[in-house]
Amino acid sequence: MAVKIKSVGGVGLQNALKQLQQKVGEGAHVRVGFLEGSAEGDIPTAQIAAWNEFGTKTAPPRPFMRNTVAHNKDGWGKLLEASLKATGYQTNAALAMAGEKMVGQMQKEITATGEPANAPLTNLLKDRFPMGGYTTEDFLQAIKDLKKGATAPAGKPLVWSGNMLDSVASEVKGGPDES
Repeated sequence: MAVKIKSVGGVGLQNALKQLQQKVGEGAHVRVGFLEGSAEGDIPTAQIAAWNEFGTKTAPPRPFMRNTVAHNKDGWGKLLEASLKATGYQTNAALAMAGEKMVGQMQKEITATGEPANAPLTNLLKDRFPMGGYTTEDFLQAIKDLKKGATAPAGKPLVWSGNMLDSVASEVKGGPDES
């Protein structure tokens, strides 16, 4: 990041650097993803996101988080630079601004993911229960109905109730990232 400082002499430069350090502060970081407290029923949204990202025994991986990083990481330095300039080098405000942009990038990856396609059972359940919330009995009935030839329109992978998409968030924390 380039910062222009106009100064004459060593004392002027020292004062300018002290002012910049005060604006930037002691450091902070931004977290983007599925933060604590977000859940779908009793299941943390972060767990659901991890199952989608890496797959499970019965569902293939759909790596939207890794794709977010791969498709956007080269621009994050410039994003932070622009955010710092836009906020007068106020660290927390700049990180919050950059974090919100990164939230949008992750949400875009979630909605853009089209492969691998949903299983026919998933499509049938999505068709019958657009907001999720089906029971074990509903699940077993859908399996029986599939065996009898029931079908449903192809659904969009990673998008069902909208909870995971809406749960992507950012948070600014003071100090270095300890994770």
